[in-house]
Amino acid sequence: MFPFSQAVVDILSQGKFMIVYACQLDFADGMVLAHTGTGDLVIDGVTYQGVGSLGEVGQAQESDSSGSPMSIDLTLNGLDAYILQETNIRGCRGRPGKLMFVVFDAEGNYAVDILFSGRMDAAQFSYAGNGTDGNKITVPIIDRMAEWQRTGTERWTDENHRARHDGDRFFYAVAQMAEWPIYWGAKKDAPSFTYDK
Repeated sequence: MFPFSQAVVDILSQGKFMIVYACQLDFADGMVLAHTGTGDLVIDGVTYQGVGSLGEVGQAQESDSSGSPMSIDLTLNGLDAYILQETNIRGCRGRPGKLMFVVFDAEGNYAVDILFSGRMDAAQFSYAGNGTDGNKITVPIIDRMAEWQRTGTERWTDENHRARHDGDRFFYAVAQMAEWPIYWGAKKDAPSFTYDK
């Protein structure tokens, strides 16, 4: 399958074009919209901020069996230690992320294709000291198909559910039901559950 749309191919075939990558990363504190060029870039009415040479797009890691991309790393260099610390505390795992390929012709017309869409995995941090040189954050974006192949960490228990949804006691009776005998076809009363707050 050809990865680019006809609109992108039409601009590339003109011979004079500029390419940038743009990303949307939905962090807990708000959406990060960035591109690999410089200055502000408006795509479909949304403004992306340029990170220039501070941004890197890694090679897509492919599945051994299907050959389709499973993950891609986005790296931002030159960050101060406070930004890295805040990102580390707040986390990004499981939140949506998207990488786009944007091509411009000589007149400024553009076409956009989504190269990769999925969810962010745990960010990786590199500290080089108190300054900003060498400080970087790498955020892997995992394809939805790759997510399905991973072993889940969630349990269908009251404790695990409350950790994800504070105050929601949807599974409060699960452990009690596991120990309750089932009388098929009998008219026995339902178990009397205890509700611990």
